[in-house]
Amino acid sequence: MAGLPGTGKSTTAKKLAEKLGYHLISQNDVRREHGMKDMPPHQEAVLRDVDQRVFKALSAGKGVILDAAHRDGHRRHQLYGISSGLGLGVIVIECVASEKEAKRRMQARPQSDGLIVDAWDPKAYDRVAAGWRDVAADFSDISDHVTHIVLDTETGDVEIKTKGWAEGIEEKIKKILLEGRK
Repeated sequence: MAGLPGTGKSTTAKKLAEKLGYHLISQNDVRREHGMKDMPPHQEAVLRDVDQRVFKALSAGKGVILDAAHRDGHRRHQLYGISSGLGLGVIVIECVASEKEAKRRMQARPQSDGLIVDAWDPKAYDRVAAGWRDVAADFSDISDHVTHIVLDTETGDVEIKTKGWAEGIEEKIKKILLEGRK
């Protein structure tokens, strides 16, 4: 999963994990397990933990959905490398929504769960957006094994931007994403 805060990543991730029977890893949940109250400027321990969980699940033959913003192309490439090293393809589902809608959704969230306290704060959207690197830019050199799907959670539109080694599962995912929409 990839996308700015409030674009529907977690909701979509849960739905896909349930329908596909995949293992769901939430980067925010890993942060909570590490006791982080705010988004730290450096979170190498969390990212290593996430990477180890992804590797372990994929190595055991499980499908994985990783719920995180993935704002940085470098970070996304690290994850592509884990899958590629195991001979697996990657599907990036990028959730998008208008800034106004994303911030409205964020403000509708509970104020705090005691950790990751900015999940409801629209300023978090601005911080992530300021460092956002376009997901489509990732595919200039790796489009062979990464499929890129864009889900507009406001309109319900689903577009398969690039196809990698997904072996037809992208159509199954598209069907799941369209369920209950339009």
